[in-house]
Amino acid sequence: MTSSSAAVSPTARLWVFNAGGEEALRLPAQQHYSPSREVRRLRYEATHLLRLLAEQGDYLYLPALEDSAARLLDHEGAELPRPPEAGTVLEVKPWVLEPHILKELTAAPCLAPYRLLLPELDVPYRRLAHRRGCAGLVERCCRELGYPEALRAHWVEAGADRAETERRLLQLWRRLGSEQAAGARLVLKRPYSSSGRGVQLVSALPEARELASAVGSCQRLGSVSLEPYWQVVANWALEYERLETGAVHFVGYSHFVTSERGAYAGNVLWTQQQLGERLRALVPERELAALIALHEAYLSEQLAGSSYVGYIGIDLFVYRRGEVLALHPAVEINLRCTMGVLAHRAQLRDWPEGSRELFTLDYGQGVRR
Repeated sequence: MTSSSAAVSPTARLWVFNAGGEEALRLPAQQHYSPSREVRRLRYEATHLLRLLAEQGDYLYLPALEDSAARLLDHEGAELPRPPEAGTVLEVKPWVLEPHILKELTAAPCLAPYRLLLPELDVPYRRLAHRRGCAGLVERCCRELGYPEALRAHWVEAGADRAETERRLLQLWRRLGSEQAAGARLVLKRPYSSSGRGVQLVSALPEARELASAVGSCQRLGSVSLEPYWQVVANWALEYERLETGAVHFVGYSHFVTSERGAYAGNVLWTQQQLGERLRALVPERELAALIALHEAYLSEQLAGSSYVGYIGIDLFVYRRGEVLALHPAVEINLRCTMGVLAHRAQLRDWPEGSRELFTLDYGQGVRR
């Protein structure tokens, strides 16, 4: 098998559901990475979701699980009556672009007869995938659109040793904590994570166990961020797509729910018209239009020179600020397809207009709706 990123006309696309891959971006390509058992189970069971993206003639990659070997499925997630012709070119379309999934694919026996066209993991993509990419977007929203400075994230870089890291973290933590009202909390975030993972709600003034855990994470990962906790009223996302021309354009709205811990729990299956009307009832239309335009410009600039083509989701939330509702303009940038995009496709494909269903995933029990 050969793999290449040269300009070859692919005959089919190979869709790969490697959810949770953002965590792997922090590791060098040569370092071993093994997803948790829970993530491996999710990847296996939820591969069939990719039929919402695949078209006739595409293939899905079903990863190995326990005693089963990795294999190919057709675009609807069914077993293939016969494998693709040897030498077929497969354009690899991973859920998350990271080096370890590309290594897995090039070594997979079921893909050995084919020529893989692998996406390139370049510097602009890596830079924007880091949470600092989202922090930069928030800073721009504050500067150009007048969002409150209190929304900014504050970063702590690891010191030369654990003691120096603890000193830096404790200094920032105490300063931010002193600015909060009694009983308020802070949010600690790891640099590479998504969908609520890598996000921890902590005390405004650190407890010993919280500080020890944060110092360990900072030492291991190189940095962590702290920011105020806000009382979330509703979780939203704006979905974008980057084209081969490099242009980024708005695709649609996404309204999702989370668990008490902040992890993704499901998407509301409304039409785009319904979603837009609901969000504009919470956020002035002019503010929303200006935010979408700024998002498009920022993503285009940050990905200049990148070969990445695909979806980008930016999570937002509506929160209470005193007696009024306000919008947080960028909580997280997901440099990949998102459940919001899949929910939109599922709504168009399987649900009538006006339905009030919830698109959810139950780990270990298959995909539910």
